[in-house]
Amino acid sequence: MNYKSIIKTFAILVGIAGLQSCDKDFSEVGGDIIGDNNLNIDTYQVQNLTAYTQPYGALSTKNLPNVPFGSIDNGEFGRTNSSFVTQVLSATSSFELMKSNAVIDSVYVYIPYYAQYDKVEDETTYYKLLNVTGDESFNLEVYENGYYLNNVNPGTGKDLDYFSDSSAQFEQYKKPTLLNDSNDLKQNKEFSFTKKNIIIYKRDNNGNIVYDEKTNKPTEQEKLAPGVWLDLNKEYFKKFVDNRNSFKDQSQFKNFFRGLYFKTSGNSTTGALGLLNITQGKMVIKYHQELEETNAEGEKVKKIQRVSITLPFTKEAVPDSSASFEPHINVSLTTTEGNSHNREGDKVNGDPLLFIKGSEGNVAVIDLFSTNDFEELKALKEQEYLINDAILTVHVDQTGTNKNQIPQRLYLYNYDNGLPISDFLNDNSANSEYSKLIYGGIFQAASETNNVKGNFYKFRITEYVRALLKSKELKSPKLAIAATYNYNEPLLNTVTKGINSKLKTEIPNTPENVTYVPTLSAMYPMGTVVYGTNTSSDKKMTLQIFYTKTKN
Repeated sequence: MNYKSIIKTFAILVGIAGLQSCDKDFSEVGGDIIGDNNLNIDTYQVQNLTAYTQPYGALSTKNLPNVPFGSIDNGEFGRTNSSFVTQVLSATSSFELMKSNAVIDSVYVYIPYYAQYDKVEDETTYYKLLNVTGDESFNLEVYENGYYLNNVNPGTGKDLDYFSDSSAQFEQYKKPTLLNDSNDLKQNKEFSFTKKNIIIYKRDNNGNIVYDEKTNKPTEQEKLAPGVWLDLNKEYFKKFVDNRNSFKDQSQFKNFFRGLYFKTSGNSTTGALGLLNITQGKMVIKYHQELEETNAEGEKVKKIQRVSITLPFTKEAVPDSSASFEPHINVSLTTTEGNSHNREGDKVNGDPLLFIKGSEGNVAVIDLFSTNDFEELKALKEQEYLINDAILTVHVDQTGTNKNQIPQRLYLYNYDNGLPISDFLNDNSANSEYSKLIYGGIFQAASETNNVKGNFYKFRITEYVRALLKSKELKSPKLAIAATYNYNEPLLNTVTKGINSKLKTEIPNTPENVTYVPTLSAMYPMGTVVYGTNTSSDKKMTLQIFYTKTKN
């Protein structure tokens, strides 16, 4: 009998199944395996499985690759407001051309969303927004930040952290002038995520829009993907003209203009919340000034010079690459109104429901096999099963979670050391919507039309369980489930590169206290409620092991 060929055949079938549509139910795993007639494929459901809610409080949100942004009524978790502060960087040459008679024409901010092309209708391009929850509006206020953002603590020389609960600190030092004071309410009191592209039109030397002579339509200069577009108070930025000679280097500019504070809050709607591609964010200043020149005849003539200064939010986009810059800083701030689900769960008996929320939130900790001094793990080791698959199933509590706010994904990781498990790292499967298909963690919605069972998440942790059973040590590191957006490349990079967010307060834990949580969770301020292990419901969390054994 050839055990290796059987396992290889099963792995191929599992891989193919994992690459199918996410509508497929994972319960198909473990059935109809072709092999020796003297073998059975059987299923074992783990009994010693304890899951509980673990709040972790404020965490470091400095230098996030993506910034959560918005305000939304998150059901059981209350209203979540996700604001942020970001530096604006200047190259040494940015203000060299500016004269004392310069007049600011406009100042705007642009930060793209994550989006994919969808369609064109009536000459307007529409996109599908990725990682955005909700489609209503919220209140947005933008101020000049007055708190100096430093990377290093001057007193200790160590890296300086900024935590998600620092809103009061930035609120105290913000400059009083509201910068996004446009009459267009969609730029302030009724801000919402737009799916339309943004068009910048060409202008003549007098600042007027140039029209095409044949079509009589405005001439397009640039098309931008959907994003935050805000016209800022141009009179406020006259201070740049008055102080233009003070910006000899990036450090002087950073001290003079300490960045922007984007503050969100709720209005009368449910709101919305999504991710910003902060690495592509920028503030643009357009101005004109009068210059005197000598023409070919030796006469003094005056002309209008129009200049545009781009001040990016990250050093990668700075046009003067020879300049030296300090690391980029952006700080995500989260406030939650009415959240009563930040209590520690029952570590001994487990919880009937688990409250999972990102940012200043909670993870669901899973204690596997440790009950009764690892008696169940000992028994499984003695059987010497050939493990084909191991599937952890987590059902959503439909009464406790708004169906329109259920996270697309959850992330399962090693709670004791904060690292991804091998099943996650070794999975390279992907389709047009998702990566890590075999590992899973993707929300499976129920469909009566297609007779698909659902409203759950499934994680394939086969390699993790195999390692436990093969190990000579009798131990089982705890796992944890965190809330996250669907993985885009910057999100995946935080995992594969081992980037985690530091907690403000350590969590007591054995073998070592928990001091970090995944940055994936830091960027997702939303929450969901799932069934735990201490419940009689048929939707309780389960771990099923599919294995091969001989009939004799």
